[in-house]
Amino acid sequence: MSTTTMARPRLATTERAPFAALARLEAGRMLRHPAPWVGIALWVAASYAVLASEPTWSSAQYQGLQASSVFLAAGVSVAAAYAAGRDRYGLAEDAPVRAEDRAAARLVGGLALVGLTALVVAAGALWLRWSGGVPLGNEPGRTLHAQLTLPELLQPVALSAFAVAAGAAAVRLLRHPLAASIVLFVLWFLAGPAYWTVNGPVLRWFAPVMVQPYNVEVAPATADPLTLPPTWLLEGPGPFQPYWARLVVVPELAAWHDLYLVALTLLAAAVALPGRYRRPLVVAGAVLVVVAVALQARVTP
Repeated sequence: MSTTTMARPRLATTERAPFAALARLEAGRMLRHPAPWVGIALWVAASYAVLASEPTWSSAQYQGLQASSVFLAAGVSVAAAYAAGRDRYGLAEDAPVRAEDRAAARLVGGLALVGLTALVVAAGALWLRWSGGVPLGNEPGRTLHAQLTLPELLQPVALSAFAVAAGAAAVRLLRHPLAASIVLFVLWFLAGPAYWTVNGPVLRWFAPVMVQPYNVEVAPATADPLTLPPTWLLEGPGPFQPYWARLVVVPELAAWHDLYLVALTLLAAAVALPGRYRRPLVVAGAVLVVVAVALQARVTP
């Protein structure tokens, strides 16, 4: 096969400088977009509301902190959608690169928003550690100092990477940033405020946001909880749970779900990018989805 017909796996040396320059330009534009900063403000407000309110079930605050991260992810996806939608306006090119490389550079520029998310998560984790944690469980098995595990803290970071790719993919499919933003809003509403609709025993493996802990039935409602191991975190019987349950947080499960989010990011990027980037992204994303779901199933309580 001649060299002229072979697909090039990487950018030529003469194209790397324009590619990097465009990625830096797009990173700056996305950081200046108001949507991520509005998302941060909503995330902080939602987290404060979760911690300040009286929990209606024993794990409400723990789960609410995890679900509230979708506000920042929503802002990130809207900023990425408007960045990817610039091609719709017929503007002059920022750098002399092909359309597929220009789209890839915009996705690379979106890593700035992923870094911003990591900084916000790190600040929130330090504050949660300093404040002593949140309550989890009912008496007699209860703690007032529950902390999110490292894989759970990494979930918003992986989610923001998926948000960048999802925003670009939505614009490519719907052809307009406003229409894409509306669809993204519905997606993030289901993933966050309505997380309970997609966090069933199996559905949570596929949901953008996995919320723990798991409720594992351990005794009937008539059982004496004092006969259960004192180290267990317990959820008592209630209107939606006619038994005593053990609350189980599985860091390995959260870690494999983070890998699943990486797989979704690759698949969304494949939709967003034309040309030679698409096939390897589809293959890598599909393989990782299968692996991540299988590993989640293996460690699920």
